[in-house]
Amino acid sequence: MKKIITFEEEKRREFMYVLFNAVFVTACVVLILYFLCGVVSDRIYDNGASSKEMADNILRSFLPALALSGAFVFYGVHSDVSLQTVFTPKKTSPLWFVLGSLATAGISFFFALISEKTVGLLGNFGYIMHEYTPYVLNGPAENIISMFVVCFFSAFSSELVFRGILTERFRRANTGIALVLPALLAAGMTGSLARMPYVFLSGVFLSWIYIKSTSLYAVFCCAFVSNASLYMFFVYRNSLAPFELLFMFGGLVVAAACVAVLLFRFGAETVYPAPRDDDDEYLRISAKESVLGILKSFAFWIFVLAVLFTVFFFYLSNPTVEVP
Repeated sequence: MKKIITFEEEKRREFMYVLFNAVFVTACVVLILYFLCGVVSDRIYDNGASSKEMADNILRSFLPALALSGAFVFYGVHSDVSLQTVFTPKKTSPLWFVLGSLATAGISFFFALISEKTVGLLGNFGYIMHEYTPYVLNGPAENIISMFVVCFFSAFSSELVFRGILTERFRRANTGIALVLPALLAAGMTGSLARMPYVFLSGVFLSWIYIKSTSLYAVFCCAFVSNASLYMFFVYRNSLAPFELLFMFGGLVVAAACVAVLLFRFGAETVYPAPRDDDDEYLRISAKESVLGILKSFAFWIFVLAVLFTVFFFYLSNPTVEVP
């Protein structure tokens, strides 16, 4: 017997189809733009720009940031996200800035180093990972300037997109998907097996901070401090190598302590009030509906294939095979 679908159910399915497809189509566009940005950066770098290393550091952060924010801002203004509302200063506790930054940096340090060592084991099977790291410049001043510019572009674009646009958009439909989906997209777009774990986990935490604090400025501060800490650690890694375990587990302890204080002060619950009944754009959907909506999205599978293609053809070299 054929199931009869009501008009309301049909509109709900259409709402989820448009909701998820639009996001993943935009993500696919960004992946293409990322590739083009890399080509442009290489061309400019090879043409003999002055201060080559610093120029390359800045270009490889500015162009992807422009591609990421440009594509998703276009998506945001064509959905119901108000960029003016996102940038409106909101009263928020300084604890989100201080403890949130320490927690994000601690999470990033631990999982960045753990995933780097885990992925490094692939080298035993002949794989070579093409991991991009910023150039180490001549002096501390140049390194600090490069760090500030690179981390500013990265933090601003990622938090505008993944928190200000995507978390803001999806929190009204389902809180769980608002926490996980932006982090999943951010991790997929890195194209790096070493970066995916910590980008995903720190992204979930940043989305939680955004939902609780309703402050884009707080998550920008957290992302900037985290990025800057990792940047300077890798620049001076040779000198800091003896303290690597201290950074890893010390960062995890600091992160756990800061998260505990935030949970004690503000609570873990992130449920928003029910949406207006007269506005379909504010429909709330269950976790099951969210997952099914993503899996039924054709653009989602295109995005997954694009990420796999990026990893296997641009990040991993083919293993060396010894012929007997």
